[in-house]
Order: sequence, then C-alpha cells, then structure tokens
Amino acid sequence: MPPTFRNRFALTLAIAVLMGATTLLWVTPGMTALALWLLALAQLAFMRCIRALACLLAVVAFVILAPGMLSYLLPEAWLPTASWQRLAERFLPDATIETFRAPLLTTVALQLTALSLTLQLRARLGAPLLSASAALLLGLQSIEPALHPGFKPLLNYATTWPALTLHAALLTVQVTHALPYWRGKRRYLAVTLWSTLAVVGLSLLLWQQLHLQAERALYQRAETRVQTLATQLSREITAHLDAMRRFARTWELQATPPSYAQWVQQAEGYQQDFGYLINMAFITPDSGIRQVYPATPLNLSTLGLRLFDEQPAGRRALEPALRGEREGSTDIIELLQGERGMIHYLPVKNEQQRPIGAAAMVVSFPQLADTLFRQLTGDEGIIQWHNGEQVLAAYGDTRHPGPWIYHHQVMLGDKALTLSDRPQRDYLLGQLPRLPTLSLVLGLTFAYLVYLVIYSFKRLGDQHRAMLQSNTSLQQEIRTRSQLQREVEWLASHDELTGIPNRRNFLDHVSMHRSKRPLSLALFDIDHFKYVNDQLGHLVGDDYLARMALMGEALMELHGGIFARYGGEEFVALLPGLDMEAARKLADTLRLQVIDACLTHADGEPITLSAGVVSVTDPQPFDMTRLMQTADKALYRAKREGRNQVATGSIDD
Repeated sequence: MPPTFRNRFALTLAIAVLMGATTLLWVTPGMTALALWLLALAQLAFMRCIRALACLLAVVAFVILAPGMLSYLLPEAWLPTASWQRLAERFLPDATIETFRAPLLTTVALQLTALSLTLQLRARLGAPLLSASAALLLGLQSIEPALHPGFKPLLNYATTWPALTLHAALLTVQVTHALPYWRGKRRYLAVTLWSTLAVVGLSLLLWQQLHLQAERALYQRAETRVQTLATQLSREITAHLDAMRRFARTWELQATPPSYAQWVQQAEGYQQDFGYLINMAFITPDSGIRQVYPATPLNLSTLGLRLFDEQPAGRRALEPALRGEREGSTDIIELLQGERGMIHYLPVKNEQQRPIGAAAMVVSFPQLADTLFRQLTGDEGIIQWHNGEQVLAAYGDTRHPGPWIYHHQVMLGDKALTLSDRPQRDYLLGQLPRLPTLSLVLGLTFAYLVYLVIYSFKRLGDQHRAMLQSNTSLQQEIRTRSQLQREVEWLASHDELTGIPNRRNFLDHVSMHRSKRPLSLALFDIDHFKYVNDQLGHLVGDDYLARMALMGEALMELHGGIFARYGGEEFVALLPGLDMEAARKLADTLRLQVIDACLTHADGEPITLSAGVVSVTDPQPFDMTRLMQTADKALYRAKREGRNQVATGSIDD
C-alpha cells in the first residue's frame, strides 16, 4: 500500500486499540487490560516519534507483568503459592493470585510486544522475531481450548477474545509501521526470521505437550485423596456392619431377650471401636425401644417409644428384621437424637432361632464423617458427602476452589452415597511443576539468541563480501592507474605514432652515453615525404613513418644504439661504440632496407632516405647542439648532392 495510506491506516488502528483498551480496562480491570493500554500508548508515542516516552511506557508494561511471570516460573520451594496469595490479599481482601497476573501465554505475548517496542522495532536487535513470536502466541491462545477437549486446565493460559483481538490489532499496527524499515533488511530476514520462527514453533509444541502432561498427571495425583478416603470409608462401613452382625448373633446363645446389664456389657466394646454409633438399641417385636446404649439423656428419652409411630420412615427396613427375615437399613433420615443419619436393623433370635426382636445400630453421619475427615488437611480443598443433591457432611476450605471435582460412590448398606472432592486452587498451583513454563521461556530465549547470532553473521558476511568487493575494485583501480601511469610514462618518452623513442628519450640516452668513445650520431630524413602526404594521404604517410621506424629501431638496437623520431619525417640514431665508418655503413644499410621495403610514391618511384653521420672520438666533453648541427649539415649536403645517400661530417670542421 502507498506510504501515506499505510501511515494513516496504522495511526487510525492504533487509536482504535487505545480506545478499546481503555474500555476493557474500565469494564474488566486487570493486568491484561492495563498492559494493553500502556502498550497502545507506547505505540502511538513511537509513531509520533516520541521515542523516549514510548520506551518508558513499554518498560512499565513489561515491569508490571514481571511479577506474574515470576509466579509462573519460580519453584514452589523458593516462593510458595501461599505467599503470592497473601501478597494479593494484602492489596485486595477478596483477591486471588489470578487477579494480579495475566494468563501465562498472554503474559509472554505482551512482554514480547513490550520488548519489541523497547528495542524501537530494530531488525538487528530482533524486533521482527519478537513480534512474530507474539503473533504465534496469540494464535495458540485462540486454539488452546481445542487442544484439550474434555479437560479443563488448572492454569488460565489464554485471555478473553476482546483482549486477544486488541492485542492482534496492536501487533498489526506495530508490523505495519515497521515494515518499510524491515523490508530494507529483507536479505538478512529471509533466512534469519524463518529459521528462528521454526525454533519458536518447536518450543511452543514442546510446552504444549509438557504442560498437558503435567496437568493431567496432577489431576490424577489430586484424585488419589478422594480415592483413598472412599476406600477407607468403604472399609469402615464394612467393618462396622460385620461388627453389628456379630453383635446380633451373640443373643442366639440364650433363650430370653437381653437384660440391660447384658446389653450394656456387649455394646460397650463395639461402641468404643465405632464412636459414630450413637445408639445401639434393642427393639421389641412391637417396635418398642427396650434397651439403649450409651445411656445418654437423648438415648434414654427414647426408651418405650414405638418406632412405627415415632419413626415411620424406617418401618420398611425394621419390619423384616423384627420378623427375623433379613437385615435392612433406612434411608438418610432425621434421627431421634436430632442428627441426620442411618439406622441398621439386624434380626435378633434366641437359641431356638425364633425372632425375639431386632438390634438397631444408629449411625450419625456427622460423627462418621468427622472420624474420616480427621486425618485430612483442611487447606487442600473441600470434601463433601452427598445423598443426591443433599450434603450430609463437609470438611475443608471453601475459598478459591479449583476447577477439578472428583466424585466417588460409596455403598452404605444398600444405599449409594457420593463422596466428592474439590481441591483448592492454591494447593493445586503449589503442586504444579514449573518445568513446562521454564521450557517455554528458555525456548523463546534460545530462539532470540539464535536470531541475533544468525543476523549478525549474515551482516558480517555481507560486510566481508562488500569489503572483498571493494578491495577487488580497489586493486583493479590500482592496476588500472598503474597501467595508465605506465602508458603516460611511455607516451612521455616515445612517439605515439611510430612507437619508437621520441626526442626527449633520445636526449636522455645521449646524457647516459656522453662519456662513451667513439660515439656516432646519424640524422635521417625521408626524401620528398611531402609528396606522399599530398598525393597518397596522411594515413599512408603515417604508415610509411611507422614502417620506417620499425626498420630503424630493429637495426640500431641490434648494434647497441637507439633510434628515435626527431620530428616530422626526421629520425635520429645514437650509436655508442661505433666510429664514423661503422656508423656510415649502418646508416647506408638502413637506406637500402627502406628501398627494399617497396614503399613507393604515387608515381611508383620508391621511397628513399638521406642521412647525415657525425662521430666523436675526442675524450673531451662535446656540445650536443653542435653535434646535431654538424649532422644536420651532413644531411643537408646529402640532399643537395642528389638525395638517397649518406653524407658524413666532422664536429671539428
């Protein structure tokens, strides 16, 4: 999109996020809403180029989320959950630990967003990875419930949909604003970002598996409390029923109903073993209460009462026992002692196996529950004994209940009762391992460090390649300049047309060989060369000059001399070590080579060469100007005498 439209879109969306975060903070105040509000302000400040304020707000958002993050990370042995809870209650009496911390994934995503803003969205400092990781965490929060169907996790990992939407919009603003800067780093991000995002994805998958395994293991471990209690209750019920049956069978050894003394003597031991048996009574065939134990005022007040009249709810269980047919149990009823409980009726027979009444064992549910619950720790949660919807007994702390409820059936006689356990949330949080959260944080940290390493290496690699390229270009430039320098130096000492030494080079050689004796000098001129240029053109003339130069250079260098162009069609040769005669012969040889080279005028006549030769034998220093004048006079004489010849001259003339 065009830059102007993109900036307007980002600014409008940032304002909308700020307004939404303000509304969310007003409706459902909490750490998530507060952090979103601060980050929205920081993003707006960053977009308006108030960088210091943006960094300050982002740091504040990170800091207020830090205690919650520590509560997820620190081991229980270092800082117990109860301490976090007490700290929360110090600020708000009815607060929980969840009041002062955002959900785990939300906390991590918000802190990554805050870090990205603190780093001013710089790609080299890992801002693209932080924003992308936050986006992955948002996506994971949106699908978190679908990853564990039928199981409600203990920890609250994901925030609400309004907060998720606002955070996603904030990330959109952040990326839209930073995209033009990141696009310039596309070469670095192409490999760096996607490879480290793979590490982030693996970290999230590992965390997902670890936290589900940890919570399911804790779920099963927490269930053992109610399982153990249910097993103990079943054993207790079985034990006291067996004891009551033995008690009822003891009267089969006598012919008459038990007396009060006999009843007390037998019942005393059973009642000591099972203290929740609040009354052990002998019931006559007409449902009258004849004997009771223990002899409490409430029990004694029931003597003589007819149960069919006073307690009709138990008649269905009492009648078969009075007839000696079978034992029975009442439903959960209101006892004559004023408590809720159950009465077991067992047939009592004499030695002739004739029914003489029934033994009534009155079980108090509050006292039975107290016997069982006495061994439990109250701060682990609340245990309840149910008869359908009716709560018979309860024990434990009802504050901050956890999300898990366990139900186990317990048979009391022929009655099915339910024992339920709801562990306290703080207790469960204290038992939950911190390893999954630690693995998530370490995975994200490792991905961030890998990003920095890869990004830095790629930048260093590009800089190294750029440096090598610059070095190569510099070396090429140096070679080019050296070549140009050599060419300039060559042009300074050579004739550009013919390629042989020029006058300057020739004079330098003269200076080098001034002390050489004999020393000869030959001056050459092409005869009638003006006609060549006028009739055949300058290109042909230039070609003749070049060929003449090559022949002269080859011949003179062969004899240790130098052949140079002196100007126009004139050439000069310096011949150290050759006397006059040898120099004259060498000049004549060049003259003949020119004739043999088939260089012709327009009329077919061959090109000829005239030369003047001079030699120095005197060891005294000579005058170069005078030497050249002497050679020039000899050349002039050769031309005057008919050209195509070599004339000599003496410097002493």
